[in-house]
Amino acid sequence: MNIKFLGAAGEVGRSCFLIEGSERILLDCGVKFKEREEFPLLDNKTARKLDRVILSHAHMDHSGFLPALYAAGYEGKVYLTKPTRDLTQLLLADYLRLQKDFSPYSQDDIDKLLTHTEIMEYNEWSERGKGPIRFQEAGHILGSAITELKMDGRKIIYSGDINLRSSRLLDGAKTGFEGDTLIIESTYGAKADRHVAAKDADKIFIDLVNGTLQKEGKVIVPTFAIGRGQEILFTLESYLRSGVMEKCPIYLDGMIKKALRIYRHNAIYLKKEIQRRILTSDDDPFKSEYYLIPKSKDRRDVFAQRKAVILSTSGMLNGGPVLSYLEHLGQSRKNSLILVGYQAEGTRGRALLEGAKQLQLRDKRIDIELKVAQAPFTAHSDHRELVHFAKSINGLKKVFVVHGEGGKSEELAKAIEKATGAEAIVPSLGETHEI
Repeated sequence: MNIKFLGAAGEVGRSCFLIEGSERILLDCGVKFKEREEFPLLDNKTARKLDRVILSHAHMDHSGFLPALYAAGYEGKVYLTKPTRDLTQLLLADYLRLQKDFSPYSQDDIDKLLTHTEIMEYNEWSERGKGPIRFQEAGHILGSAITELKMDGRKIIYSGDINLRSSRLLDGAKTGFEGDTLIIESTYGAKADRHVAAKDADKIFIDLVNGTLQKEGKVIVPTFAIGRGQEILFTLESYLRSGVMEKCPIYLDGMIKKALRIYRHNAIYLKKEIQRRILTSDDDPFKSEYYLIPKSKDRRDVFAQRKAVILSTSGMLNGGPVLSYLEHLGQSRKNSLILVGYQAEGTRGRALLEGAKQLQLRDKRIDIELKVAQAPFTAHSDHRELVHFAKSINGLKKVFVVHGEGGKSEELAKAIEKATGAEAIVPSLGETHEI
């Protein structure tokens, strides 16, 4: 039985892992976003021979290449949760709209994917095929799942992206599995990666926001449409209601508003407190009086405000409406841009974090004068938590550390090997390993 690493090996992006035994099962199939997209090392012949595909969650670095499987002739199912299906449909449609003629697949391929999905609930085994699978909550975004897979006498645990801590919207990831093989992410796998407490992250963020609003400036918060966008929105809403944050409108732009509706429609997958607020009170956090939508395509009404907070996609500034806000507001030192998520190598967000004073936006280069800061929010577990997750697995013999860059995977592998006694490997892109 083998695992082939077709993406996210020594990198963050294009997660794609092929398990070959009595069945050929693909774990995730995403896109890597840089100046140019990079796709998994997956040819059409391999795609056609797949028996099943499992999707851990909707983020494009895990889901974005799935329709290309159907373009290549794959005719099997994709196993996923209901929220993941809803969110993936939204993200793929937007990707196709933006890519137009440069997309590796068509709307017909997306439609074929959606008609071949198999919805699974958490903690229920699917006995389809030769290898039963089960999902457990991963705590990363709505619908995200840790996968348990039994095949040929082995049991594989695939973490996907995990967050062991509870957030405003979700409970933390489940631990304490049984399995002999683990595929684990390492986004924050370095020893130095130690997340601050949630209340401290909130304070850092709100202090940054208030500092700009008190100068009558505008705050741009680039964010992912799903996951981080909703968490940040609920944080702002909470501090506005309590009076800790300066009163101002919160503008939602890009796909965040559409994703918000999907979150509300899938409220049974959120924390009980959120469900209670929606169902039993007039305190629905999804319908706050503070949320506004820009009234025109040129966003003139937003720019006319004395002060405002703007949540807009995309989270790493690869595209989306956030570039228009940066173009119009980036030359004033009264304004600020607060990064609230991971910024991958080669993205505009990473360039700003590293001190860039100019950015190429579409067909022109602009100066950056506004304040750039980072708030330490995360939807991923840190080094200590990832080691704990691995250590909690009974019977572990082999660990593959993926989805990390800059030496983070190697540091995590050493720590897991020491803590568990299991063999820990950092695979290279395209490698095949026996289990």
